Amino acid sequence: MSEDDKETQKSDIKENEKEESTEKESTEEKPKAKFTFKCTRCDACCAERGPIVITMWDLEMWARNGVVANFMPYFDIYQKPDGGIDLILKPLAPQPKEGEEEKSTKDPFGGVPIEELLDVKCPLYNKDDKKCLVYENRPLSCRTYPLEFDGKNFIVVDADCPGIGEEGMTKEDLKEMRETAKIMHYELTRMRIALPVLNQLISQKVMMDLMRQNMEAMSKMTDEDRAKLDEIFKKDREDQ
Repeated sequence: MSEDDKETQKSDIKENEKEESTEKESTEEKPKAKFTFKCTRCDACCAERGPIVITMWDLEMWARNGVVANFMPYFDIYQKPDGGIDLILKPLAPQPKEGEEEKSTKDPFGGVPIEELLDVKCPLYNKDDKKCLVYENRPLSCRTYPLEFDGKNFIVVDADCPGIGEEGMTKEDLKEMRETAKIMHYELTRMRIALPVLNQLISQKVMMDLMRQNMEAMSKMTDEDRAKLDEIFKKDREDQ
């Protein structure tokens, strides 16, 4: 092989190596952007996030702090679109717009998908003062927002949160937020395992109590009252 051929071969090898290097760089994944967060106290997550999911950790914390009674009026069971159920802090029914009829406060959801409730504020958030009324006892889902953990990965559930990208988060802050998100996942899993069983037991007890009350009421009725009740039932059947 002549000297010219050797030089040409070396040049071709270098060119191929350069192309391979460029191709490798282009196919390599770019490093993920570092997650940073600092709450700006915009309070959007309080005013527009909809139902707040409650975990076992929350109930235990409130029991220790003696404040469970403060939350009781706002507890509700929410039937999710996937068939599961969650214990939530039910949002207050939104004020009707001009020309709209006021919705029943007995069931502020009424089967409406949760996506349509994102503009409903937390019942324990004072919108006028922009203040959480239970900040020291706020639920886990508020403490970890907008970061969540699905059992494998950390997920940002609100990419539009103004606090994302804000400077000032230390490694310790990030570690604590991730740990809180993991606890949230674990405690919510505990709740979702226990809640259907508890809900079924409570529902059965309520039904049994109602039946017993009805039977007791019937046993105390006079013959005249029974006759009036029979007349009402008879008329109702005729109307149908």
